Amino acid sequence: MFTTTFAAVALGSVLSAGAATAPAWQSDYSKALKSAAADQKPIAVFIGQGKAGYSKLLGGQIPDDAGQLLAKSYVCVYVDTDTAAGKSLAGQFDMTKGVVISCKGGNVQALRYAGPVSPTQLTTYLTKYSEAKTVATTEMAGESVIPAGTVFGGCPNGRCPTSGYAPIYSGSAPFSTCPNGKCPNVR
Repeated sequence: MFTTTFAAVALGSVLSAGAATAPAWQSDYSKALKSAAADQKPIAVFIGQGKAGYSKLLGGQIPDDAGQLLAKSYVCVYVDTDTAAGKSLAGQFDMTKGVVISCKGGNVQALRYAGPVSPTQLTTYLTKYSEAKTVATTEMAGESVIPAGTVFGGCPNGRCPTSGYAPIYSGSAPFSTCPNGKCPNVR
């Protein structure tokens, strides 16, 4: 009896420790942008497929240190490409799976990582961009890195208009249809 009770208490503390590091996932990108601006936090957008597809990008689950960073320092958005709304938003980011991290406030993309990311890489990126004061250029990584010399922007200083359509980058997806034209702009 004592052993069973002890095991249940130990298991409960392990589960609650993991639950404490889990980020609060949002699916509404407009609300996430407002939260990021109000709290001056970066946005971490995970684009994946199916329920909990964010963990599939990492080969299983989010490591504790990355989970803590996400919960404490980021506004977290999961875009499920199995839904019509998720597929549409993923298309606006011109990505079918991967991670996009913005600067604080959500205005500019700091990182575009196409495809699966290793847990170690994710933790490194989350640490780097949670501490960054400003972002001068967008870091490109992952499966389909855009070749050097590609022209990004299209808006002076990466500041695109907030009404109508806002260019993300020149190339395969010249315009964004994110809410209010406010997908984080590539710099």
